[in-house]
Amino acid sequence: MTMSISITLDDDLGEELGAAVAGGNRSALVAQAIREYLDRRAVDAAAAWHASLTGEDAAAFAEFNATW
Repeated sequence: MTMSISITLDDDLGEELGAAVAGGNRSALVAQAIREYLDRRAVDAAAAWHASLTGEDAAAFAEFNATW
């Protein structure tokens, strides 16, 4: 699935984006930044979930992680 979004950049961010792509594909750079952000959010959410485990769940998770 392809999605189209519209983003309005302030002058400073627009200049930074222009410099980062150096004449390349701005859309590809923004798409990569979004992917990295979503990946970080997924990792953060998993870490928070793991930290919330208690009792037997926490013990099972600790035992699982001990093998790594």
